[in-house]
Amino acid sequence: MALAREGINLEDIKRDAKIELVLKHVISQDVKIAHLKDEQFEMRSEIKMRDETISKLENDIRLLEKDKRWNMLWRNSLEEDINHTQIALLAVGVINVLFTFFMSR
Repeated sequence: MALAREGINLEDIKRDAKIELVLKHVISQDVKIAHLKDEQFEMRSEIKMRDETISKLENDIRLLEKDKRWNMLWRNSLEEDINHTQIALLAVGVINVLFTFFMSR
């Protein structure tokens, strides 16, 4: 009765309390959404960085494969040159032996 004389309505107080609770809940949900958006942005940045790293590694692999092919060609060329040199030295050695043989007679 004292509340009624003062002009305070309990229903208004209850409704105001419910509105305040709903407002607090909405605000906390907004904070959570903002946090999730920040995390999403960070994840996108990490994915972008990872993709760039993968791209760089793929380029490095391609370059290494080209170098490997070049080295194999170079090595094959060197082996052929070594074989030709060995054959030439063998021929020169045989000629030297024959020359020495005929000169000693």
